[in-house]
Amino acid sequence: MTRADIISYCVNEYNAVVDHPFKHYPHYAAIRHPNGKWFALVLDVPADRLGRNGHEVLDVVDLKVDPELNAILQEQPGFLPGYHMNKTHWISAVLPDWNTVDQLADLIEGSFNATK
Repeated sequence: MTRADIISYCVNEYNAVVDHPFKHYPHYAAIRHPNGKWFALVLDVPADRLGRNGHEVLDVVDLKVDPELNAILQEQPGFLPGYHMNKTHWISAVLPDWNTVDQLADLIEGSFNATK
């Protein structure tokens, strides 16, 4: 799955607004409610910064989740503690580890609802 897949899904499903708020990280995309509060953040991060081997740049999406669910998800393949976010309330899904947006749709919806 690609960053474009996530962004397109959120824009179409949630009428999200996308911007790039970080001057030094122009590829980071905040996916926001129409009121401006973000519910997802798409980042490109070197694999070694994510605790993985190599220097390949990987796209991840940060989503807000309940702390108990966060602890469970961090034990599953494809998930890491929220990169660049509070690691108790945010989880990172490594996009190349997923085939379709549908696999993350429930988490996206949960993040959207948790950040209203």
